[in-house]
Parts: sequence; structure tokens; C-alpha cells
Amino acid sequence: MTDTFLETTWASIEPSMNIILGDEKNSSLDAIMYTNTYTNVYNYCTASSKRSHINAQTNSSSVRLVGSELYEKVKEFLKTYLENAKQRDNETFLQYYIRFWQRYLVGSKRLNDVMDYLNRYWVTKERSSGHRDVYDIFSLCLLSWRDYKFYPNLTTLMDQIMEQIKFKRIGVATNVMDLDVAIQSFILLGFDANDLKKQNLSVYINDFEKRFLLETQSFYAEESAQYIQENGAINYIHKASQRIDEELKYLENLNDHTRKPLNTVLNNVLIQAHQERIRNELPSLLDQQRYDDIKKINSLLKRVPLTIPPLLEIFQNYIEEQGKQEIIHFKERSHLEYEKLNEIYQKNLQEFSNDPKARSKLKKPVDSIDANRYVKVLIKVYETYKEVVETSFENNPVFVKALETACQKFINYNIIATPEMRSKSKTAEILAKYCDDFLKNKHDDMSIDEFIVIFKFLEDKESFETWYRRLLSKRLLFTTLTPENEQNEELIVQKLKVVNTVEYTIKITNMFNDIRSSKNLGHAYKDFVTSGDEEIPKKIVTELDPKILDSESWGSLFRNGNESFILPEELIQTEELFTKLYKDKYNGRKLNWLWNRAKVEVKANISKPGRPPYQFIVTLFQYLILSCYQDDDELSVTTLLERTGLSPDVFKANMIPFIKNKLIIQSPPGEKSILSPGTTFRIVTEFTSKKLKINFATVKLADTRSEERETNEEIASHKHELLKAGIVRIMKARKTLKHESLVSEVYQIIDRFKPTVSEIKKAIEVLIEEQYLARDDDRNGYHYLS
Repeated sequence: MTDTFLETTWASIEPSMNIILGDEKNSSLDAIMYTNTYTNVYNYCTASSKRSHINAQTNSSSVRLVGSELYEKVKEFLKTYLENAKQRDNETFLQYYIRFWQRYLVGSKRLNDVMDYLNRYWVTKERSSGHRDVYDIFSLCLLSWRDYKFYPNLTTLMDQIMEQIKFKRIGVATNVMDLDVAIQSFILLGFDANDLKKQNLSVYINDFEKRFLLETQSFYAEESAQYIQENGAINYIHKASQRIDEELKYLENLNDHTRKPLNTVLNNVLIQAHQERIRNELPSLLDQQRYDDIKKINSLLKRVPLTIPPLLEIFQNYIEEQGKQEIIHFKERSHLEYEKLNEIYQKNLQEFSNDPKARSKLKKPVDSIDANRYVKVLIKVYETYKEVVETSFENNPVFVKALETACQKFINYNIIATPEMRSKSKTAEILAKYCDDFLKNKHDDMSIDEFIVIFKFLEDKESFETWYRRLLSKRLLFTTLTPENEQNEELIVQKLKVVNTVEYTIKITNMFNDIRSSKNLGHAYKDFVTSGDEEIPKKIVTELDPKILDSESWGSLFRNGNESFILPEELIQTEELFTKLYKDKYNGRKLNWLWNRAKVEVKANISKPGRPPYQFIVTLFQYLILSCYQDDDELSVTTLLERTGLSPDVFKANMIPFIKNKLIIQSPPGEKSILSPGTTFRIVTEFTSKKLKINFATVKLADTRSEERETNEEIASHKHELLKAGIVRIMKARKTLKHESLVSEVYQIIDRFKPTVSEIKKAIEVLIEEQYLARDDDRNGYHYLS
């Protein structure tokens, strides 16, 4: 009865299954047929399950679910159905596969629906009992397709799929539509026997993705090699970017699993294989300012992070070389300008050979570096490639760092900064002079921002600080600060604090504080001497502008201040009075007078009748010389040296400005005769000048000629002390340390300059002599002596 019932049931549902899955006539399944099929499956399962099954041993009956016979009938039907399906004469296998698969997939879902009862009761029970070879009807349909239609034709199917992909890549039109349908079938045909709802990509990966990736690599390896050979690297960049975009767009038709390996293949074959040729185009693109193309190079290469470091090296080396070349050209232009000016100067000397007055007004050109123009060249290079980093490299931090490293090299080491091997960089000195010119309003195109940009790249910030303080001391002592200049001075100090530390600017800040407190002392002195106190001496200077300077911050001014001279009585009493006032206010401080830095304003009644007196600005030593002419009009060099107490060299340097401006007439004339025993000097009784206020204090003393040497000595001394302090700080913490480790740690903590190995060794040797350190027994290290 069971076999008869099965055959009857099968005979009623088999025709419907052909229509559901799709027959040759493409017949449609009406609602009545669909309902009858579902009912017949239901009736078979329930009717068969309700029959009693007698147990011979216990003589009892039970009810069991049936469905295996019907399941096997469906399984066999699917095999026959798929094996008998034929492609049409006018279609390729791929077209047939896509057409048949689309219809079969829809039919499989419908067949799964009409046999829902079989799935829910019998299949579910079998799978829960551990029978993993039993599947729901939809999965059974897919497995049948895989075994009887997919695998037997896999080679043909993949050949035609890859052919279509190649046609699409080379732009050949085909009549195959919905290629992605065929590719998606690989995904649906993968199964996890333990969980039918879980996606399994084994078929997709093994039968499609592996070959797809291999042929993709082969195609682009051949195409890219040919294209770059025929069209060059720049055009290839556009082509490679286009190909990558096309493939990534095509990824929408593929599984996400393919994204990473496809990216790897594209990166290897389109980028990494040609990276050297691509990045070697960077210098020429930079030369031609083709920044959009550089951006495309960056966009392409950054897909492969390992290709960026070599590109960075090329970019950094290019900037460094461009910076050095710009400075070479700048030096050549400056020298040409000097030669032209010198040529004009020599012509003028010849032209005015018989006119001493005109010759004296000629200014001899100096072959020196203009700080403003030098800094402008540095800024120009930096700004040019800063824009490249921003626009072409999207301000990538690694390219910003490469720019900064390159700038640091050519700014600190170039034909002007380091004209000789192993010489100290002069950029710090030039930058300090740039600040000096800016604060003196020498050029309208100078700015604090430019200064700060270059300052950040200075390796030797210690040298800059020393030069800046030297020049600042002259500005504070010998010029009158306007509110604008004072504001700029303070602004520079604030920016230096931000870039470095408060400690870096503490000496500079103290210099400003000294000038402010000196003004207060000057006011206090004036108030006292005008108070009418009977103890105040009669012969004193009432208009006194003292500068009380701390030796720690103003140390450079305290050198070479031991010239011999005879101080006039009025200044002796002024010195004593001010010293008393100062010590009363600051008990315990030592006050030293730097007379060689003093200036005096003198009223001279030697003008023509009816004209106001002249006002001379002179050095103290010039004042001593003029004081000798209070009662005499003409004096010998011997008398002047005796009355002033000046050394011959200092006397000569201070006398020259008087002679050149014809305030004093020398007899016999000539600079070589100034110190001759028979030479006399006569002061004019009617001095003639267009100006009423005349500055004679432009004295070139011997110490000013060695300013650079003294400054370098001061810098070396500061660096030596910083090194010693750093070494002691390290050793105090470490107690014992090997030489190599100590040197390494010194480099890490010294940030105001880059010490050399010899400078570190010298500092260590001094500390050993001073008994701060001692060598180890093996003499390869040191230990700290507390």
C-alpha cells in the first residue's frame, strides 16, 4: 500500500515539478496546480506517518514520520532534469548557463515552497538526528546543480567567464549579459554541511577567485609593461590609476573576500613592479612644477606603503639640493653686484683723483652677504616645497618631516653658511643680523614670521642666542627704541619662548629689565642732584643716563674695558655720587664702570657768529681730547697723550673722526703721521656743518674688529659649559656609564646645538680634571664622584 501511495502521489506532482523548475515551453504554474502539489505532498507525509507500525516483540504500534522515499524521488528527478537540459544552437555555454541558472534558481525557491511540509517535518527531524547528508529542498536543488551541471562544465564555464572579463578590460563589446549572475552562482554553490544557512565560499574561492586573480595578474603584467615602455611613466600613472578604479568598480560584482587579494595583485603588478620608474619622475615633475601629476604619483604609490620611503628620500634630496643651488646662485649674484659696484668705485676714485674732498665721500663697497636677501632665499625654497607638500602630498606628516629635514640641512650647511668643510655654520649669525636689521627698520619686506620659520630649522640655537644678545645690547645702549620697535622686540622674545623655553630667553629678558631699571635709577639720580642738597658737589654731570647691566647677561660688553686714561674732575665726582646712591639702594652689589662704552653730549660754541652752538656726540675718550682744547687751540700729540692718559692706539682711533670731519686740523696731515712726535693738532674756531647735531662716536676700536672672534669664543665657552652641565646631570643619575652610552645620552639631552664628538670628549676630560668624574678600571667608562 505504501509503494502504491507513493507512486500515486509522485505521478500527481512530477508534472508540476517540471513546470516549476522550467520546461522547454516555459509553461506557467497556475495557482490550482501549485495548491494541488503542496496538498499532495502534505497528504503523503501525513497519511503515511499516521499508519501504525506493529512491533513484533512488544506487540505494540507506533507512529513514525516518513518522507525519505519522496525525498529520493525528488533527488533522482533533479539529476535527470539537469542532465537532460540542453543548450540552444544559437548560444554559447556561458549564455546557456546564465539563462538556465536564473530560471532554475527561481524554480528551486518555488519547489522548496511547495514541499515545505517535507522540509519542516521530515528533513528537520533527519538533520536533528545527525543526518548531515539530508538537505532542505532548495539546498538539494543547488547541490544537484553543482554536481550535474556546474562541475562537469567548470572548465568551459571559467574559460568563457575569463574571456568575457578580458573583453571588458580591453573594451570589446559582447552579447553576454548579466555576467555577474554566473559569478554569483559560485557563491551560492558553496555549502556548510553543519549549517545550511551559513555561507561557505569554498567553491567561489577555489573554482573562481584563484583563477581570476592569476589571470588578472598575467593580464596587467603584460599590459603595464607594454604601456609604460611605449608611453612613459607619467602617462602610465594615469593609466594605472584608471585601471585600478575600473577593477575596484568591478569588485561590486564580486564577493568582498576578493577585495583584499585583488588589491594585492593590482598593487604588486601595477605599482610595485614599476615603482622605481614612477618615483624617478618626481625630480623632473618638480622642475616643471607639474604638481597635479605629483599628486597622482602620491595617490598611486601610497596604496603600497613600502613604496613611500624611497619617494620620500628622493623628495628630501631634491629639496636639499635645490636649496643649496639657490644659495649658490644667490652668492654668485651678490658677488657680481659687488664687482659692478667696485668697478664703479674704482672709476670714481680715478675721476676724483685731484679732489680729496670728493674722494673722501666715496664709499667702498663690501663683498658681504645681505642678511635680508639670504633669509629671503631660504624662505622662498621652504615656501615653494611647503606648498607642494600641502597640495600634492595632502600635508602627509611623513612628507612634512622630509621637508623639514631637507630645509634643516641646506639652511645650516651651504656654500655661505659653511664655505669650508667642518666649519661652523654661519646661518645663526646671519639670522641674528636679519633680526637686527628688522628691528632697526632697515627693510620694509622683513617680518617676524620669516625669522621664526628659519629659526625653527637652526641646529645651533646657542650661537643665535649669543649673537642676538650682542646685537640687542647695541640696540638697547646706542639707539632710542620707538614704541613700535619695543613692541617688536618683545614679540620676538615671546616667540622665542614658545619655540624654545623660558630659560632660553632669560638673559634677553634680563637685558630689557636692566634697561628699564636703569631708567628709574637715572630719574632718581636727577631728582637728587636737582634737590638743592648742600652735599652735592658743584662739578658734576646733571644729565646722566646710566645703564646698569648685569654681567651674566651683558658679559660681552665687559671685555677689553681696561684702557688707561685720566678721568676729568667733573666725572670723578659724578662717579662717586652715583656709586653712593646705587650702593644705598642695592647694598652688597659690586658696581664696575665701563668707561670705554660711555658717550658724552657736548655743547660746542665754535659756530659762526649768529648761529646756534653745535651739539657733539662723542666717546668718553674723545671728550677727554676735546677737554684739552678748553684753553688751548693747538696742542702736540705728546701733550694730548700726557693730558688724556690714553694709549697711542686708542688715541689714534678716537682722533680720526675729528680729523675726517675737519673739526681738528692735523699738521703734518696723513693717518700715518698721527702718532709722530712732531705732529700737532689745532681745533677750528669756526666749525662748518649742515647739521647742528653731529655724531663723532663712530670709532673703530681694535676690539670691534675682533667682534666675530670674541663672539665665537663666547659661544664656544657657553657650549662647553652646557656640555659639562649635561654630562654631570647624566652621570649623577646613572652613577656609572660606558663611554658610548654617555655620548649617546648627551646627544639626546643637548637640544640647543649639535655637539661634536671631540667637544664631548673635551668636556669629559675637563670634568675628570675637576674631579667630577673618574675613569673605570677598564678605561672604557666613567663613574660619578659625589
